[in-house]
Amino acid sequence: MALTTGVAQATPAQASSDVASLQLQVHEGTLLSSHGVRTMCASGCHADVVTTSPGSDTVLSTDTPVGLGATDLAKAYSLPRASVGHKGTIALISTGANTHLESDLATYRKQYGLPACTTASGCLTVTDFHGGPPVVPGTTTEFKAAEEEAAVETSLDVDMASAACPDCHIMVVQTPDIDATGELLPAEKAADYAVAYQTAVRLGANAVSLSDVEFLDASTADADYSKAVRHPGVPLFASSGDISSPGTTAAGSDAAAKAGTVVDTSYTWPAELPWAVAVGGTSLKPVDASRTQFTETAWHDLTGGCALTLPPAAGQPASVAANCGGHRAATDLSAVADPASGPAVYDTYAPSTGKPNNWLVSGGTSASSPFVAAWYVRSSGHSTGTVGPGALYRAPASVFHDVTTDGGSPAICQRLGWGEKICQSGPGWDGPTGLGSPHGLGRF
Repeated sequence: MALTTGVAQATPAQASSDVASLQLQVHEGTLLSSHGVRTMCASGCHADVVTTSPGSDTVLSTDTPVGLGATDLAKAYSLPRASVGHKGTIALISTGANTHLESDLATYRKQYGLPACTTASGCLTVTDFHGGPPVVPGTTTEFKAAEEEAAVETSLDVDMASAACPDCHIMVVQTPDIDATGELLPAEKAADYAVAYQTAVRLGANAVSLSDVEFLDASTADADYSKAVRHPGVPLFASSGDISSPGTTAAGSDAAAKAGTVVDTSYTWPAELPWAVAVGGTSLKPVDASRTQFTETAWHDLTGGCALTLPPAAGQPASVAANCGGHRAATDLSAVADPASGPAVYDTYAPSTGKPNNWLVSGGTSASSPFVAAWYVRSSGHSTGTVGPGALYRAPASVFHDVTTDGGSPAICQRLGWGEKICQSGPGWDGPTGLGSPHGLGRF
């Protein structure tokens, strides 16, 4: 149970005590009062990990999981035993190489008693974004450093998908590592992701998750790469980001839109595209020491958003779009994202430092997006030709847990001029959490 934080080795008794203390802080949701948090890639992704102390970049690493595991998430979201539900394929778009991915996934799944998922059995598929062999690891210092950090994102994706749908097949579609080169513009990154999405569809994915955010001008909604991520029956689940949407700096009301007071026409790509599912985040905290009951609130880092130059999301009721003057209102759905009591993730790929991370406490909407995407595949039977979030908006309320409590102040959102429904949680749909979080297995 030794902590592996780059400090002097602790004795077994000390290590056990430290892990127990960390687990208690996760239980109380206070982990970040004595630890920091950092994003594990330089651009786009929203995979957060807890660090050893506030302001530190050193990842908090343990040999025993401290964060919420697959068993905890199943209890929190009322998921039945692993074999229950539809079986399908969840595609996860990632960046860069990760030669430890299969063995790390095996460790995570064994820890929580999930069935094995290997390339030999066909359960796990790893391909580049054109459908060819996996991305070859970089050899330069820059590539090694970027791929080591991006590996946390990929491990988080496969672990969260495993937790939500243990019997689903997992397809990892790798784009070239972007952070190592710094050459691609946001639109060029979006074009690569669109190719990856199309490859996933061609190879049989039933839903796709992308844990990356680009801020693009409204005109790009008509670009080929935006249209390419729309395929009926294969929804794209996309992280909404870990801060409020860029959206507008004017009121998200019909009057404001008509008055021409919108001063920012950017939007969150691809999450706010009308045919994508925008996934937000929540704070999930155990109520009892045995982690059998949980409370869930809106994550304080997130609010909703209005894309006032885009039409409503597919299937989004007029009553929801009205909060944004009849335009695209986000979020659609949410799940755990707050690293203060965040999910456990296992990652050992360390081509740059040579120091495996082992068990981490993670978070960000990079955690929630793959989780709800895999839950959707397990729930839906993927038999409809529904576009984007349409099936979610038609589903009965019992499919969701309505997150009605705020985890923090919506003051920043309100200063942007958006209304209460966009800025803070409450009964029914709201901007921070959308329809809520998964509850059991739905029928769409």
